[in-house]
Amino acid sequence: MAAKRENYDNEILNLRAFYLTLLRKIWILPLFAVIGALVAGIIYFLANVVYAPARNYVTESTLYLYFAYDENKGSEVDAYNAYTWNILVKDEDTDLPIKTEDNILDMTMENLEKAGYHEVPGVSRQVVKDSLNADIPSDVRVMILTVSNPDKELSGAIAAAAGDALVKYGDLNDAFTQIKLIGRTETKMELIPDRMGVAVILGAVIGFIIATLGLLIIRSMDDTVYVPEDAERRYSLPVLGVLSSKGQEEPSFFRNELLLVFKDKFKANNKIALISADDKDGIDNAKRAAERLTEVIGNGLAGEMPSVNAMPLPGNDNESREKLSGVDGVIIPVKMGEHNGAMTEHLISLLNKLGCKIYGIVIVDADMKFLSRYLGL
Repeated sequence: MAAKRENYDNEILNLRAFYLTLLRKIWILPLFAVIGALVAGIIYFLANVVYAPARNYVTESTLYLYFAYDENKGSEVDAYNAYTWNILVKDEDTDLPIKTEDNILDMTMENLEKAGYHEVPGVSRQVVKDSLNADIPSDVRVMILTVSNPDKELSGAIAAAAGDALVKYGDLNDAFTQIKLIGRTETKMELIPDRMGVAVILGAVIGFIIATLGLLIIRSMDDTVYVPEDAERRYSLPVLGVLSSKGQEEPSFFRNELLLVFKDKFKANNKIALISADDKDGIDNAKRAAERLTEVIGNGLAGEMPSVNAMPLPGNDNESREKLSGVDGVIIPVKMGEHNGAMTEHLISLLNKLGCKIYGIVIVDADMKFLSRYLGL
């Protein structure tokens, strides 16, 4: 019974190889963290320094509210809170249950005009409304009136005008005995907390997370071959051995494995073709694999080395059928870490259709340090 094949797009993930390959790219994580920190820092600087809106000048007035209590009629004290005071101060009191004909904003505008600030675009009702904020922090009898405006002098003038308007409102409204202005702070530029450090840290964390997720996604969709056992499961072909790149020393462990397999499977009179899925044009990769194979194990076979010749991909040579009929079989060199899974699958399928014997796969340009870590050597 034929063994069930595991295609490169649905094979079981080799977690050991998966994490070892991630460790090879671990440097990407701190790099993206630094990039994220720089980007976040630049964005924060541009948003809060270069293109930041004009800073406001702020002053706060404290007023004490003396409510008029009537045991028979009750009191309106519960109707006055931070929400209602904001509406009253900004003349938005049309839907409030509190009925009064005394308009605090009108009185504020009158006081500003008396102080020499006539209603012009810079000192419009809307500007005054946007500058005012009334708050009742805890005690309903204490109001904090905050004025915030880009113009320092105007900010102070609005605070004075609004404070006097509220004092007058207390005199005119039956709900109060009086409203007393306790004091006002000096007009100062608002303090904006510097959160550059927070932005940089957040950018670094986001960059680190993006890099981690990116590596996991890319690696999980990777069709590259890193270890012989994965290639055997994927293609249902034996991996005859692994070869290091030209110019590197072949570890004795892997060289001995190649020698054992070749002594067992091949004779000196065997003719073998090497066809590489990476040779989109020509035979350069197959030729280098043949030369490296002969260089590594040729001396160890003592005259029993089979004839190994490079051939192009069948799709690139009209005489492939005739050439393949002149050899005993094919060995497919597969580069380690290259995205060649689909093309290798296609090559195996075509060779099977042509009835050509496939002896197996040789992994070339292998990272011997990685394989040694994987195998625990």
